[in-house]
Amino acid sequence: MGIGYRELMVLLGMLAVTVLLVAGIVWLIGTASKQPKVAVRSAAERLAELESLRKSGQITAAEYEKQRAAIVASV
Repeated sequence: MGIGYRELMVLLGMLAVTVLLVAGIVWLIGTASKQPKVAVRSAAERLAELESLRKSGQITAAEYEKQRAAIVASV
């Protein structure tokens, strides 16, 4: 005895659901593994910003020197 129309539709539906589940899992894995892009600023840009913070009084001279030394050391 062969497979009927109803059984064929059930099997096709199950196949469609399986394909969608696998595609969703692949998509989730792909998006989860991507690292966010971080803007990389040059040492000159960071030093200029630091100088601006010092001049505007937002950081102390001691904080400026400490952060400046860290930036220079990272180069």
